[in-house]
Amino acid sequence: MKQIKCSKRLLSLLIGSFLALQSGAAQTATSEEEELLMFVEVSKPKPALRAAQPVKTMSADEMAKMLAARTQSAPVQPAAVPLTNTALAPVAKAPVINTPAVSKAPIIVTQVPATPLATATNRTEAERSSLSSAELPIFKPATPASVAATLTQPDEPALTPEPRLSVARAPQTVARVSPGEMELRNIFYSAVMSALQRSPQVRSTQLQIDAAKEDVSNAKGQRWPQVDVTSNSRRYEFGKGNRNANDSNMPALGVNVATNLIDFGQTSNTIKSKEFSVQAADFQNTAQIEDLAWQVSSGLVELSKQRLIIEMSKQYVARMQELVTMLTGIVEADQGRRSELTQAKGRFLQAQSALDNAVSKARDTEIQLYRLLGETQVPLPPAMQWQLQPSQLDALLASVDKHPTLLKAQAQSQAAFAEADALKSSSLPKINWVVSKDTGKDYYGREQAWQTGINVSWGLFRGGSANAAEQAAVQRASAMREESENQRDDLQQRVRAADQDARSMLQRADLYRNLTRESDRIRLDFFDQWYHLGKRTLLDVLSAESDYYNNRVGEVTNRFDGYSAIFRGYASAGQLMNWLKKTPQKP
Repeated sequence: MKQIKCSKRLLSLLIGSFLALQSGAAQTATSEEEELLMFVEVSKPKPALRAAQPVKTMSADEMAKMLAARTQSAPVQPAAVPLTNTALAPVAKAPVINTPAVSKAPIIVTQVPATPLATATNRTEAERSSLSSAELPIFKPATPASVAATLTQPDEPALTPEPRLSVARAPQTVARVSPGEMELRNIFYSAVMSALQRSPQVRSTQLQIDAAKEDVSNAKGQRWPQVDVTSNSRRYEFGKGNRNANDSNMPALGVNVATNLIDFGQTSNTIKSKEFSVQAADFQNTAQIEDLAWQVSSGLVELSKQRLIIEMSKQYVARMQELVTMLTGIVEADQGRRSELTQAKGRFLQAQSALDNAVSKARDTEIQLYRLLGETQVPLPPAMQWQLQPSQLDALLASVDKHPTLLKAQAQSQAAFAEADALKSSSLPKINWVVSKDTGKDYYGREQAWQTGINVSWGLFRGGSANAAEQAAVQRASAMREESENQRDDLQQRVRAADQDARSMLQRADLYRNLTRESDRIRLDFFDQWYHLGKRTLLDVLSAESDYYNNRVGEVTNRFDGYSAIFRGYASAGQLMNWLKKTPQKP
C-alpha cells in the first residue's frame, strides 16, 4: 500500500513538471535544488482533513473564489483524500451579505494565481486556505435597522425613554428665569440697609466718631485763655503763734486768667492727633458697614444655595422612596431579591440624612440672618443661576488703597506720630500770660489790685520719663504704619483669591452642569437596563442615582460659592456698598 502511494506521488510530480514545461514556465523548476525541495514537500505525509470540524459561513463571492482555487488543483489531487462537500451546499443558498464598514475583523481573501507552477504546491496552499477559513468569525445577515444604527452616529446619544416613575428628569428649576444683576443688587442693597438700621455695631462706631470729635474740641480749647476762679471762706485762727493783723478775715474771691503764648507746638500737635483719631473712627464706621454688608450678602447667598440643595434632596428622597416601594412589591412575589430591597433602603436612609444635613445648614444660616435682619423678609430669587459675573481684577486692586480698614490704620499711624510730637514739645518751656485778681481785703480794708505778668515753666528733669514716653509713642506709630502695609498686602491677596475662586468655581459649575446632563441620561439608561432588560444590577442603578444627585449638588455648591466669592472680592476691595447702590459703570 505504501508503494502504491509513493508511486502516485511520483506520478503527480512528473505530471506537474510536464505541465510546467508546456506552459512556458519550466525555467522556474529547472534548478535541481527547487526540484528537490518540491519532492520533499510532496513526500511529506499529509494529515487527513478534519471533515467533522464545523465550517463557518462566509459570503458567496469568497466561496466562489475558494471553489475556483480548488478546481485548478483538482486534476492532481490524490484519490485517497476525498473532497469535502461541506462548502458546496451553502454556495447556492448563501445570501449576499453586506458587512458594515465598522467591522473589526474583515475577511481578506488571497487569490490563487493561475500560473500552473508545482501543482502539488498549489494544492497544499488551497488546503491551508480552506483550513484557515474555518476559523473565521461568523457574520450573520445584518438587518437594515442594525446597519443604520451602526453607520449613523449622531453627535449626542439619543435619550432613553422615561421610566414609569414620577421623579425621573431634572427639576424644572433649571428652566426658571435667571434674575438680572441690577435686580439682585437692589435686593441685596435693601437687605443691607435694613441691617444697618438695627445694627448695634454700626451705632457703636457712630458714637465713637462723636467721642473723637469731642476730643478734638477739648484739644482746641487749650488755645483759649484758661480762667480759674477761687474762693476763700472766713478763716479762724487758733493756737499759739502770731496772728497777721494786716489780713482781713472776710470771705474773698480770686480770679486767675492764664493764656498760653508759646508751647513749641504741643497744643497744635495734640489737636492734629485728635483729628486723625476722628478720621480713624470714621473709617472704622465705614469698615463696619462694609463688613455688615458682606455678612448679609454671604448669608443670603448661602441661604439660597441651601434652599436649592433642600429641593434637590427632597427629589432624591422621593426617588429612593419610589424605588423602595417598587422593590417591596417585587420582593413579595420573589423573595430572592430581598437583598436589592435592603440596598434600596440603605440609599433611602442616606438620602434622608443628606436632606436633614441641608435643612440644618439652612436653619443655621437663617439664625445668623435673623440676628442681622430681624423679622425682615428678603425675597430671594429661586433660580439656580444668577446673572452675576466677576469684576475686573485690575479695578478691584486699584480700589484696595481706598479700603476703609487700610485708611483707618493709616489714620491711626498719623495720629500716633502727632502724639509723639506733642510729647516731645511737652518737655520744652511753656510761656503763659497770667492775669489775676483777689477780692480779699487786709485788716485796714484795703483790696488788692489786678495783677498781670508772664509765667515761664520748664520741667528740666523728670527722671527720663518724658523721653521714654516720646520714644514709646514713636514706636507705636511705626508699628501702626507697618500694620497698614501688612493690611494692604493682605487685602490685595484677598482680592486676587476671591477673583480666582469666583472664576474657577463658576467654570467648575458649568462642568458640573454638563456632567449632570450626562449622569441624568446614564441613570435613566441604567434603570431601563435593570428594570426591562436585566443587564444591570440594582447597585448600578443606585450608584447612578447617587452620582446624579451629587453632581447636581456640586453644580449648585460651586456656582453659589462663586457668587459668594464675587461679593467677597468687592468686600475685600472696600467697594461692596458702592457696587450695590450704584448703577453699573459703562465700559
